[in-house]
Amino acid sequence: MVFIFCTFELLLITNTTNLIMMKKLLLPLLFLAACSSAPTGPNAIELSNKAAPISKKVPMSIRSAFFGLDDALPATSRAIWSEAPGKDGMPVVFSAEIDPTTLQESDFVVRTKSGKELVPGKVTLRPANEAFELRTVLLMGDLGDAKTDPPIEVEVVDDLRTRTGEQFKGYKKPVTPLAAGPFIAYAEHFKLGADYPHKASGRGCDCPKEETKAVVRLVWAGGITSSDGKDIGDREASKMKVKVQLDNGEVQVVKPFRLADLNDADNNLDLCLNVAGKPLEVAVGEKLFQDPNGDLNPYAKAMVVGRWDD
Repeated sequence: MVFIFCTFELLLITNTTNLIMMKKLLLPLLFLAACSSAPTGPNAIELSNKAAPISKKVPMSIRSAFFGLDDALPATSRAIWSEAPGKDGMPVVFSAEIDPTTLQESDFVVRTKSGKELVPGKVTLRPANEAFELRTVLLMGDLGDAKTDPPIEVEVVDDLRTRTGEQFKGYKKPVTPLAAGPFIAYAEHFKLGADYPHKASGRGCDCPKEETKAVVRLVWAGGITSSDGKDIGDREASKMKVKVQLDNGEVQVVKPFRLADLNDADNNLDLCLNVAGKPLEVAVGEKLFQDPNGDLNPYAKAMVVGRWDD
């Protein structure tokens, strides 16, 4: 889940701050159940060669701020920040990709129920740090206490920008409390065109290119693993439905034939469709996924938008 929205046992990733400052942006690789899991290199931030423009269909906003872990970041989170273990974690999902060079801790203020204003000790785009992701920021540090003084609002207070230059300063979002289950913060569709950096095999492969007519990407507010303790796969896919407008104008409800972008410790999940058309809406059954706090997802439904104007 975003970073929290991921399982923190998988947060064995290197510090991002220096990479951002040095602008050394490399490609992270994902996992897919049907693909090999052989390691292929370090996780690092990569900018896609094409940034989606801001459109009226996807207005500027903070889509979610999820209190994922309270005083519970694991020892493995030390790979991101030496002081992380035992601290809080809060993934924040934005409506557009973030420009990594504008991301810093002072961009954020977390307000608690008692009125405290807290600045995170560390912020990072990891682990949702690959091309066409970069819209989830993980806040780490003292962000409130779930029982005595919970966080209630996040605000961007400094110069945080999208990849196309829009300013997020001044945007606010109520915080989803710790006990809530993960939900869909954002959903988009795209095709595996010639310019898409497709991973056909190996660690982090995508939907199979020849069979896939469209991809629906779900960005969850909090990290997810399967609620039954097994790998995410056919069980979850069978409980998902996508409403698709076919090329002839007819609307059809289909199920993904496969799920992709799995087991990479982030909050992105790809639904592979073998029906040509424009995905309009996605529905996901309840209690299929759990977040790092053990909370199960409610029934979820979301409008699917085009990555680019369609």
